Amino acid sequence: MDYSNRVNSKKGAGGIASAEDQNVHSKKRVQELLATHILDIDNDPYVFRNHLGILECRLCLTTHNNESSYISHLGGRKHHLNLERRRILDEKSRQQQELQQKVQDQVSISNVEKRHWKRIGRPEYKVVKLRDPKTHQLGILITVKCLNITVDEPFFRLMSYFELTSKNQNLGVKYIQDRNQDEGDDEDYGEDSEPSDVQYLVISAEPYDNIAIIIPNKHEIDKPQEEGKMSETYWWFWDNDTKEFFLQLMYKS
Repeated sequence: MDYSNRVNSKKGAGGIASAEDQNVHSKKRVQELLATHILDIDNDPYVFRNHLGILECRLCLTTHNNESSYISHLGGRKHHLNLERRRILDEKSRQQQELQQKVQDQVSISNVEKRHWKRIGRPEYKVVKLRDPKTHQLGILITVKCLNITVDEPFFRLMSYFELTSKNQNLGVKYIQDRNQDEGDDEDYGEDSEPSDVQYLVISAEPYDNIAIIIPNKHEIDKPQEEGKMSETYWWFWDNDTKEFFLQLMYKS
């Protein structure tokens, strides 16, 4: 066979393909790719056609002039590696979201919905100092009258200075300073009294404003060790008929 007219060809091999042969081969390859792969641009999350009509892969940041080029890219190593990396990142993100959801499902102060109601001012209350005739223990009796209460009964809590918000801490400091100036010789509030030397008895009765009564820490309150229990020196009573709440606290002698 005569090889003289085949430039750069070797014996036993075909001649250099012409441009026409390359076009035929490319068209055939496109037909095969389109027959085995259907390119759905609308449902593929990683491909889009830009304003120039060129296909772009968002995952690999590559551009492709036609569908066959992009389909060839889908079967390549680079696209597969990026898909695996994306799968790992999505798995980590899913695990983090599940962990955050478990934490949110747990009861905590941050996820308890704050209650709102229209306040109608402070209720009428009275604080009386007591002394037990038998044990000579000192204490106080607090009476709160709540005629327009909307809950079953008032509730109360003893709070320290550090449990208050910054706004209430400032109010407590101002109150202690004013009381130190007015009653410097008082046996419970001396001139050296500090806001952290007292505790605050907060009584809540919706829709009234909360009441905060300052109790000196000079003497320890005589109350049961179990939370929510009453005793002869530490008790409370809600009279639903007269809408009055009574709370007695006695100090240890």
